[in-house]
Amino acid sequence: MTKIYITGGPGSGKTTYAKQLAKKLNIPCYDLDDVKWMNSGEKGLFNQKRDEIERAQIVNDILLQKDWICEGVYFNAWVQPIMRQADEVVILKPSVWVRQYRVFKRSLKRMLHLEHKKHKENPFTIYQLMKWSGEYDKKYFPKLMSQLKQAGISYQIITERGRLNDQTN
Repeated sequence: MTKIYITGGPGSGKTTYAKQLAKKLNIPCYDLDDVKWMNSGEKGLFNQKRDEIERAQIVNDILLQKDWICEGVYFNAWVQPIMRQADEVVILKPSVWVRQYRVFKRSLKRMLHLEHKKHKENPFTIYQLMKWSGEYDKKYFPKLMSQLKQAGISYQIITERGRLNDQTN
């Protein structure tokens, strides 16, 4: 059995890494945006959250599978079962400059329709993603670390320079 949760800030490479790993291991991969948002694939909108019951059912359906990879920026209560059941929690943590570059490049490609993706970009969404990416290390990463520590969940951190030592809480 292989159960992996991949997380990190916007532009950290979660989706790319998860898809590559899923292909290599030949197991299903789940984007948690599609679990949280009802319309993440519909014209790229992220403005209608799933209700908690539906979201919990989708998470439960994933967890019942023998093998899975889940990826997302989330570490809220609804993601805790995924984090607890994962054999491996991987945190992608490239520098803020790498993340900002990736967010800008990806968003620009989407806005110019050079990349076919489910998300629709505009200058405001690019600004929001850049802001969120810039705040990740100081505002969101400490919250993630606190939750992992409180739950006693082991994790590993991968930077652009490679893998840091595994952390066990």
